Amino acid sequence: MEKKSKEHILLYKILYSLITMFLYMIGRNIPLYGVDVDAYRQVDINAQSIIMQAVSGDIKNCSVFILGLWPYMLASMLVVLIVAIVTLDKTRRISPKKINRWTVTIMMIIAVGQAYQHVQTYIYKVDGAALLQAKIIVFAELITGMLIVVYMGDRATKYGISGKTSVFLVNIVDGMLTMMVGQPLKKLLLPIGIGVVEIAVMIVLENTEKRIAVQRVSIHNIYADKNYIAYKLNPIGVTPMMFASAAFMLPQVICRTLHSIYLQNRVLTWVSGHMNLTSYLGVWVYLAIICILTISFSFVMLSPGKMADDLLHTGDSVLGIYAGKATRRYLQGCVLRFSIYSSVIIGICVGVPLFLQFGGYIDPALAMFPCSIMMSTGIWIAFYREAEVYRNMDRYAPFI
Repeated sequence: MEKKSKEHILLYKILYSLITMFLYMIGRNIPLYGVDVDAYRQVDINAQSIIMQAVSGDIKNCSVFILGLWPYMLASMLVVLIVAIVTLDKTRRISPKKINRWTVTIMMIIAVGQAYQHVQTYIYKVDGAALLQAKIIVFAELITGMLIVVYMGDRATKYGISGKTSVFLVNIVDGMLTMMVGQPLKKLLLPIGIGVVEIAVMIVLENTEKRIAVQRVSIHNIYADKNYIAYKLNPIGVTPMMFASAAFMLPQVICRTLHSIYLQNRVLTWVSGHMNLTSYLGVWVYLAIICILTISFSFVMLSPGKMADDLLHTGDSVLGIYAGKATRRYLQGCVLRFSIYSSVIIGICVGVPLFLQFGGYIDPALAMFPCSIMMSTGIWIAFYREAEVYRNMDRYAPFI
């Protein structure tokens, strides 16, 4: 009998993601040319260095992948904001090709600026004429490394599971191990306890949803009363937390730039010195960024206004709500309430351990540990749901 081969989509995608993670881990350990790596061996482990590692993957700040996904993520956020403003005029439409072109352009501008800043601040093993050559090579390595990371993320999105979040997962897990190394059990008890609570919180957020009953004019059978719009209590998962790690670097860069221009300004000196997660100012700014991103991303990705227009065009309606503006206001109100609930809950979960470090209740080196547990939990939940989709595709392959 002829044997029929069966493709296992889930297995192939998992293997592709694992290969991507492996290659990314190799790149994180390739040092930049001419940089004195020994000068960066002693790194203070605290909330600020851990959040930098979540974006760049290198706590020592001197590998070829140091720029990581930060330029891409910041460019994506800016493009989302631009598109949201432009499309307020309903007569204007922007093609995906143009959006992608804008994202790449802004990403390269940010990457060039960030690479130049790194090149100027590194400590090199060479001097004289060789120093200029080393700086040029390091600049090229930084840009190339960033492009490779973005390329791997795009390929993982197309052929793997979890897409670019696989890069974040590697950085988060590595950061957790870095925080735990050398710490006595007594210091780990409270952060682990908070982390366990945050795992439960994330599971509840990801599995609680509001179902809005919808009357479909095209359905008249027994399933007519089972049609609804579902909004999760946590509308867009851990995306705001991941993007907040990158977005938090923007006010830091702005403050450092302004301080370098106005060196005598005391206010800028103070703000520049406290714009990090080891001070109250930096923590409040970080929490505000998470809140803003959660609300804005919820509206952009769920598009309650567009959903209301689609219901109006198809003749469907939310039960008990007039079509048109009333439905639009109702759906927008639902998204706003749920995104605020989500941002407040996540803000509390992230903020409590960060503020506890100031009272000495949590070691500063472990302040980001509960947050890392929460982020990894959200990523694993998303990973599981995506894996379930492909597993079902494998099951139904013989019938399709």
